[in-house]
Amino acid sequence: MAEPTEIEISVPSPGKSAIPVLLTSPPKDVKHSGFALLLGPGAGGDEKTALLTAVANEVARQGHFCARYRAKVPNLGFRVSVCTRVMEHLFHPTKGIHPQKGCFLGGHSMGTRVAGTVAAQLASSSTGSEPPAVEIKAPATKGKKAAAAAAKKAAASTTASVDSDFPADFVPGLVLFSYPLHTADNTKALRDQILLDIPPTTATLFISGLKDNMCQPSIFAKVFKEMNSTPREVVQVTDADHGLGFGSSKPAQAKKEALAEAISEWTVAFLDEAIAHIGDVSSKKKTVAKKAGASAGEVTKKKAELKKEADEWTVAFSTVA
Repeated sequence: MAEPTEIEISVPSPGKSAIPVLLTSPPKDVKHSGFALLLGPGAGGDEKTALLTAVANEVARQGHFCARYRAKVPNLGFRVSVCTRVMEHLFHPTKGIHPQKGCFLGGHSMGTRVAGTVAAQLASSSTGSEPPAVEIKAPATKGKKAAAAAAKKAAASTTASVDSDFPADFVPGLVLFSYPLHTADNTKALRDQILLDIPPTTATLFISGLKDNMCQPSIFAKVFKEMNSTPREVVQVTDADHGLGFGSSKPAQAKKEALAEAISEWTVAFLDEAIAHIGDVSSKKKTVAKKAGASAGEVTKKKAELKKEADEWTVAFSTVA
């Protein structure tokens, strides 16, 4: 089987600098699914991080387009506008250069906040309801004049809502790696509203580490229970940190690479399951058999542990009540 093709492109953004994007396309001998995945980086990362690259390659191998955008400014509103513009330029069903039936959103850390916000705002714009608020925060500066200028620049670069003509169901699901539910030093300042605003019909997959200092498991459990998104699933990885790693040693790096491979497979399974539930629109909602154990409205919690056996890493799952 041929390998996916990766190209660097620049997405034009009216009135702003072009957005650097890596687009990974399915091999020519693989049938396209008609769906794409758009991934955003964390606040300190970029589109070339190892995890996002591994996921993009595996997703494309299985017939889905996958794009990763760059966004260096750590401003949620700005990144929402970047994500929306890239999705429109690449995957819009009538105007995109690679038109798709739908586009899953996701990413790592701050990229997950962007994905959830775009999904919620797209749903609200289609129903005419009030869009979820987007936090606008200017970077720290010295002096009143500098602070005022920074605030003005942040406000000017922030788009707080999705202003486009996407179909209401264009984002069928979210893939969220290490959602930062709170900061590392303040577990009371929750970023839970984005998760609570995710539409009920939007499937959601969370993958996080049980040693993630920005997503305490007991706090996340309460928010996860209150969410409306269905079906939704969380996979919590034993000993993994916010970067979905296990330390800086050589064995730890090998374990991290094994986890990235596993996450890629989990992501593909999630996409395929969600697409199967949607059905084939082109054949007038053809009934697609669901995979064993899957049902609409399902809420699943799993714990994953990586173990090394005969020089190979394996993943052991257990269901969490």
